[in-house]
Amino acid sequence: MASAPQFVCPQFTYLFLAVRRADLCAVPCRLKVTASSERYARRALAKDFVLAFAGRLPCTTQEARP
Repeated sequence: MASAPQFVCPQFTYLFLAVRRADLCAVPCRLKVTASSERYARRALAKDFVLAFAGRLPCTTQEARP
């Protein structure tokens, strides 16, 4: 039986519902970011957006970014 390859640092696509911090009349939008953990994904977006976690999807090799 073959096993799935184990990666040292697996990547996931994190989905968030986001509202821009600087916009008083902001409409929520869907954002996605590829990262190794939710903490790193939030860190990439938290400066400009208020985030609500919406999901985590496994990243394919085509979407992976260093």
